[in-house]
Amino acid sequence: MEKNRNGLVAFALLGLAVGTAAYYLLGTEDGKKQLDRANDGIKSLTKSIKELSKKEAKRASKLAKSAKDDLENLKDRAKNAGRDALDKASSKANEWANRASDAANSAGNKAEEIADKAKSEIKNA
Repeated sequence: MEKNRNGLVAFALLGLAVGTAAYYLLGTEDGKKQLDRANDGIKSLTKSIKELSKKEAKRASKLAKSAKDDLENLKDRAKNAGRDALDKASSKANEWANRASDAANSAGNKAEEIADKAKSEIKNA
């Protein structure tokens, strides 16, 4: 029973404090001024947060666009580097194939010359 009475007293004191605060804020001129200032402060804070959010959203958008542009640039550079490497390899392969072909032709010509010379010597002998 003692526990219930203490809880009831605490609840009554809490209600009294809330009622007093409400009366002060709503029933007195000073309280109304305080409430108006609090409302103005909340409105100002809300406006500041909205402005900051817009500003930061624009900044984030610019950063995202910049990152996307950088990625596209890197991708293009990688493609170009790959093409250049492929072109160089192809050029070298063609160069080596031409050298091999020239060497084979030269060897064939030499063999022909040697064969002609040998035929000529056999006829003269």
